[in-house]
Amino acid sequence: MDAFSDPAIERVVVMSSAQVGKSEIANNVIGFFIDYDPSPILVVEPTIDVAKSWSKDRLSTMIRDTPCLKRKVADTKSRDGDNTLTHKSFYGGHITVAGANSAASLRARPIRVVLCDDVDAFPASAGTEGDPISLAAKRTTTFWNRKIGIFSTPTDEGTSRIEQEFKTSDQRRYYVPCPHCGTFQLLTFKQVKWPKGEPWNAHYECESCQKVITDNDKARMVANGEWRKDKPEARRVAGFWINELYSPWVSFGQVAEKFYAAKDDPQTLKVWTNTSMGEVWKQVVLGRNSEQLLKARCELEPQTLPANVVALTCGVDQQMHGYWFVVRAWANDMTSWLIHYGFLPTEEDLDNLIFNTTYPYADGSGSLPIWRVARDTGGTKFKESDVSMTEAAYWWIIKHYGRGPQLFGTKGSSTTLTNRFKIGEPLMATPSGKALPNWFRIIQINTDAMKEHVFYGLQQAIDQGPNALYLHKDTGVDYFRQITAEEQRINRAGQKEWVVIRKDNHLLDAEVLAVSLAQPQWVGGGVNLFRGRVNSPGLVAPKARKIHSAGVALW
Repeated sequence: MDAFSDPAIERVVVMSSAQVGKSEIANNVIGFFIDYDPSPILVVEPTIDVAKSWSKDRLSTMIRDTPCLKRKVADTKSRDGDNTLTHKSFYGGHITVAGANSAASLRARPIRVVLCDDVDAFPASAGTEGDPISLAAKRTTTFWNRKIGIFSTPTDEGTSRIEQEFKTSDQRRYYVPCPHCGTFQLLTFKQVKWPKGEPWNAHYECESCQKVITDNDKARMVANGEWRKDKPEARRVAGFWINELYSPWVSFGQVAEKFYAAKDDPQTLKVWTNTSMGEVWKQVVLGRNSEQLLKARCELEPQTLPANVVALTCGVDQQMHGYWFVVRAWANDMTSWLIHYGFLPTEEDLDNLIFNTTYPYADGSGSLPIWRVARDTGGTKFKESDVSMTEAAYWWIIKHYGRGPQLFGTKGSSTTLTNRFKIGEPLMATPSGKALPNWFRIIQINTDAMKEHVFYGLQQAIDQGPNALYLHKDTGVDYFRQITAEEQRINRAGQKEWVVIRKDNHLLDAEVLAVSLAQPQWVGGGVNLFRGRVNSPGLVAPKARKIHSAGVALW
């Protein structure tokens, strides 16, 4: 609030977690300018629908419940034509509420105060006219005392609007004193500690004296804190960063519980990083760096299993002249090891791998067959044949129904999926019109999300972290070349996309399938549900629950 009233500050940037009051800051700024310094104000939300909802639920109620504002702004229900849901007039100024997706609403009239909320949800362009923030800011050109406020929780590193805005600011962070030793420090999650398995009992540990700081200490610490600039040379742009640990409404234990629930899944961990820590998600893209991937190898011999492995999954990428495959071994904590990969020239070879192969434990305690198999169903017609690769995959799954492992037909989704996986509609026939059982379904995979998951797991293997996807000791250059045949880039629209940089990316596709099969979100659940070895000789597998999908009964 002080920054908004400081004549030396033109732009105020707030990058924070959710639930720390940044929306109330915007509301208070509006109230200040209506009551003390009447001016033309523009509030920009991600879409016009969101803008209308904000106006109805937040702006109108603030005006209604604040006597000094109520006297100056007519009610929306009045006969005053200048006061609607998207436009409100008052003596000396007005408020216009706009959507970042509407170029027309961003270039109508001169504005002194622009407030852009939740900017990481803004579209890359307002129609065809470019960046919405820039369009809105241009409307302040004629005012020497302009104010531009930009608020948001961050998203992905490199594409986050609020991150880029914060980098241009003086980068203020809030330091609070320890109640025991007085040392000023940032509140960071690495200092949140809890008894094993009890995140709800978390406390904060001072980075200096290591004494326990409780939730009861938080209010006094925050009240005596101070903002410090990391980049004091930046002029006219004040930037503020803060996370959920400072919030009076959220305990240390609640923050820890959110992390504990999210830590095993990169997608939920990303949400926690953005919304609880107020930090960008640093996407791991190993790209062309095969040498870095060497660090993901462990001492495990190929085609052997660590003692804690409970299940094996196999991804099969079908090609014109054979099959690329990956076999992964899984512990129930979602740690995984690549144990076998390669190319099989014939379907007979594929059958032998899937139905006749078991893998021994390194300690000699037994062996395991493959538990689940995903076969890609994409592809064109085989040469000198009327049968397409898609049909061949369908009939192979139908032919081997109930024989051994769970078999799934898969396809990368051509549209963005809300979730990682989606069960397709029942298929009555092949693309060429040949009849199929009416319960045959394909599992659609959000391949972009799962490629991110694969690279995240490989980086965790390098860093020796949780959810690691390790490689066996003899993993060779053929694997590294294919796994790095695609890399994630930022396109002209500011969006992430996977780009093929080398032709042969089949092992990456097979890895995506093998990793997908183990996820808790997969149909029938993931390897996290198992405490014992699945399909191990002499052990009874979990009772089958018949959910017809891709021609098989799922566990």
